[in-house]
Amino acid sequence: MRLSFQAIENWQQHASDLSKISSNLEPSQWQEWQQAAQLYSCTFNQRVVAYCVVSCNKQQLLVQRFHVRDITQRRGIGLFMFQQLLQLVAQKGLSLLTFPHSNDPAVLAFYQHLGLNNQFTFQL
Repeated sequence: MRLSFQAIENWQQHASDLSKISSNLEPSQWQEWQQAAQLYSCTFNQRVVAYCVVSCNKQQLLVQRFHVRDITQRRGIGLFMFQQLLQLVAQKGLSLLTFPHSNDPAVLAFYQHLGLNNQFTFQL
């Protein structure tokens, strides 16, 4: 089975998987992101293994949340989701992809792996 990336149209269908990634979120938050078409997921074998929340602002796609399930980290899923977000930026006619600022060493290492070099923004 291949890894896929898509907008989540029914978060309740994936609630169990999503809660394993981010257990501290209320159902109303998932619902809000879904209704605003901001919630995207990566699935493998029909299970959500990662999700992100994005919004558009002028010429950029802003990543508000970007999470890969703990047991599936370091397997290329984050890189795959990043590549899919770049395609989404192009589809929407935008020119920038911006990630949230962080001081977490693991997050900064991931950003560096993506080539962001602590700038948090990738320009097409």
